[in-house]
Amino acid sequence: MSAPASSALPPQPETAKALGIPEITSLVGQHLSKGELASCALVAHAWFHVFTPILWKSIQAGHPSPYNHRNQDRDHVDPDTTGSRSTLSKNGTFMRILTIIPESPDTEISDLDVISDCPAVDSLVQLTITLERGQQTSVDNLVRRNKNTLRLLKLVLHVEKRLRPAGWLGERMFEFPRMAPCLQSLYLEFWCMSKQELVLILKGCPTLKLLSLGNVHIQDQTDNTGAQLIKQDADGDTVETFQHQSIETYRMCSSLCLILEHLPKLKLLEFYRFDRQIKEEDLQQFCTSMRTHCPDLQDVWAYGFECSMLPAVLDSLPRLINYRGSSDLPTVLSMLDHALTLEDANLSDYTERTFLPLQFLESCPRLRSFWTGHSLTTMDEVLHSIRRGWACQSTLKELRLSIFKLSPILIEAIMRQLNATRSLDLKQQQQARLRVVCGDVRLEDYERQKEQQLLDAIRTLAPAQENFRQQLVAFLATLDKLERLNFGTGWYVFR
Repeated sequence: MSAPASSALPPQPETAKALGIPEITSLVGQHLSKGELASCALVAHAWFHVFTPILWKSIQAGHPSPYNHRNQDRDHVDPDTTGSRSTLSKNGTFMRILTIIPESPDTEISDLDVISDCPAVDSLVQLTITLERGQQTSVDNLVRRNKNTLRLLKLVLHVEKRLRPAGWLGERMFEFPRMAPCLQSLYLEFWCMSKQELVLILKGCPTLKLLSLGNVHIQDQTDNTGAQLIKQDADGDTVETFQHQSIETYRMCSSLCLILEHLPKLKLLEFYRFDRQIKEEDLQQFCTSMRTHCPDLQDVWAYGFECSMLPAVLDSLPRLINYRGSSDLPTVLSMLDHALTLEDANLSDYTERTFLPLQFLESCPRLRSFWTGHSLTTMDEVLHSIRRGWACQSTLKELRLSIFKLSPILIEAIMRQLNATRSLDLKQQQQARLRVVCGDVRLEDYERQKEQQLLDAIRTLAPAQENFRQQLVAFLATLDKLERLNFGTGWYVFR
């Protein structure tokens, strides 16, 4: 009788103890000559200098808590453990991307404080911090030390709703560095500041391209906050006359911040999480400022939106070239007022229905990319539309169009007649490679059977469906620049 397989395994000790570096070194030394050990040492030394900067390039710090448990699977450094302060002082200079997540309440020493006190962390390019109350000083130290290298800075103040006092509008901002010469993207959330303080921040970031303000309260001079109001800075600029010359993207989250008079080069407005109506007087002031101070504004992105303010915003634009996000019928009508300039329209985000999709195709001569969400557009309406002709026939490159009751079988028949191939996402590509490597005969048989069923279904299309296919294919073949097409079952590309 043969012994069971488990008897061939070495006996397992009842208690296992991790080996330290000296024990490992001793074990290795028992099997290698001195020359071999010297070669290993040289290789290890070289590897240390090559890979240490890579390992420390992107770091996430912070102690796991219920607020950030979803981030625990990311790279994490705990500078508060034994000996890691010295490691941080040696390797902190390799950090380029640093993310500090919220601390758990029982944390004795904050990772933010440890990193802030380390002079070696002085070459950060991207810094994202979600900080608690009372940590402004540590953030101030870290930002000032890296002000000459930072390209992206995101500062989010985290205060749990149950701990916010009534009427809470954010916390006071720390004294931002007077000069951050390389900063290109600045994200601020849950801060309050005076207009003068905001202007000083903008003046200190001369190369800034993107400004994002989320739940930021800009105080008026009449606010009783005790903030020091600065009428004029050292360069002689007043708050009213200062204009930033490089910001092209202005993003607002949840509330309007009326600072457009300082952003004359603005090209893109982004709105996020506007789920409540805006006061009419604030909206009118915002739109008036847009018309007066932003002659280059041409793009609007609006995600997760309560749409009632969008028509007024779009009507105030000198032109609209790119639009992405939410839409209702009044918003679509305001977009169509810019039909002669519109080039990209993505109406598939956060919307249950797209209105008048064919009107865009028939009236926008410069349209290059058009995406719709769900629509009630019928096949008959599409046929009438292509008979009238599309204004974008010579410019359209990308089309995602929802057609009511257009079956997957009919879509596949249309794509095959156009010689279009399905564009696979990453997961589908991996599955396809796995099928090729495994060479599973049963899977190949299944694929052949599935293909035969599809061909049989195409041959039995109803006459009305076949007529629709022939007319639509003949029309789409005339769109010389069309590269990608999607009728709701995924993207297809033309060979």
